[in-house]
Amino acid sequence: MIRDQISCQVKAKASFCKGCLQTWWTEKQQQQCPLCKKRSKTKPLRNIALKNLSEAFQRGNVDLCPLHDEKLKLFCLDDLETACLICRHSKKHANHRFLPVDEAAASHREEIQKLLKPQKEKLAHFVETKRKCEDIAAHINVQTAHTERQIQKEFERLHQFLKDEEKSRITALRDEEQLKGQKMKEEIKELSKQIETISHTVTETEQQLVAGDISFLKKFKATREKVAQPRPSPPLPKGALLDVAKHLGNLAYAVWKKLEENVSYFPVILDPNTAGPDLHLSEDLTSVRRGARQQLPENPERLKHGVLGSEPLKSGTWEVEVGDSSQWELGVRTGNEGKQPEHYGMLSFRPGSGDFLMMLDIFFKIELHNGRYRSVSSFQFGGWVDLPLMQKLQRVRIKWDRTTYEMSFIDPETNQTIHSWKCTSLSVLFPFINSTATVPLKISPGKEL
Repeated sequence: MIRDQISCQVKAKASFCKGCLQTWWTEKQQQQCPLCKKRSKTKPLRNIALKNLSEAFQRGNVDLCPLHDEKLKLFCLDDLETACLICRHSKKHANHRFLPVDEAAASHREEIQKLLKPQKEKLAHFVETKRKCEDIAAHINVQTAHTERQIQKEFERLHQFLKDEEKSRITALRDEEQLKGQKMKEEIKELSKQIETISHTVTETEQQLVAGDISFLKKFKATREKVAQPRPSPPLPKGALLDVAKHLGNLAYAVWKKLEENVSYFPVILDPNTAGPDLHLSEDLTSVRRGARQQLPENPERLKHGVLGSEPLKSGTWEVEVGDSSQWELGVRTGNEGKQPEHYGMLSFRPGSGDFLMMLDIFFKIELHNGRYRSVSSFQFGGWVDLPLMQKLQRVRIKWDRTTYEMSFIDPETNQTIHSWKCTSLSVLFPFINSTATVPLKISPGKEL
């Protein structure tokens, strides 16, 4: 818009729009300054500076080259920037490749969309991981309430002077709840930040995709760098759930040491954080049965089938009462991703030939299935092998001898070995139980492993 300038009696000169000034003169029927009311007999001077500024503003809304005031019709494929016809022949773009802006925009939009796809997938992964973390955080509260009730129930059977022990146990539980609960809150908070960042990137990029060609191409380089930035997948935190076995496992035995009373001790305590969704553990974590499928968090330690003991095996024996259960599995195996320590080992088989095999998933099991007793191990090729048992087992003893490297399954009633394996274990092995019947499998009281 062109503005005119007239002189007035104030210190600064005033500038007016030409159309507005003419309207003022028409209304007043005289050439009077709108500011100082002084009459002007001459034509007002043009404000050149304001005129140039106005024209520059108008040019800013047109796709013009800032160097040559020519239309931006080309896109340099080497510098990834828009250019005019004069730029094409400049030294800056010597021997560079060019495309018309419409062709370049179409091609690079396709590239950005391809780069955007994994960002959207990553966003979905972050959202899903956050949901799982929220499930774990909610389950921590459930575990806390349930574990506290069990601790209180156990202590109710003790004398009044044991209240101090009860208080210390609950304090330890609360401390762990606070620690792990806080860690999960921080994890969820961090995931929320990551989700917000990726969401912002996706939204901003999608806005660029629908922008004009020139605007899109001007920001193409920065946009590509932003959406192409690699983002690692968010893993679920290991060991996030409460260590319930630490609080409930062998609780009465620990108190017995102080009271010198005769209490039962269980050499194996089952870890509820590893139990499959269809397994139900007893309150003291020493028996398991199959039941209705439960809604449990997908923490890394949890198995699809079966449950692990809370502590790794040492040399010694432990027994399981199978009773009238018609379907069960008993044995040992290495921990899964969340349960296995950092020194996840290997196990080498020694069948007498001196051969060594390196494996990750190590297990030794026997089972009762469809009325048949069978055995299987990670080194036993061909699957399950039938065991020639003549009588029904009521109890099974599992013995692990780290000095002779022998894993044995024994019938306690006859003291006869059901089956055994010879191996050299460099892995950490955990007790393993799986029940496919509603009759509970019970860990028998015994000596410490």
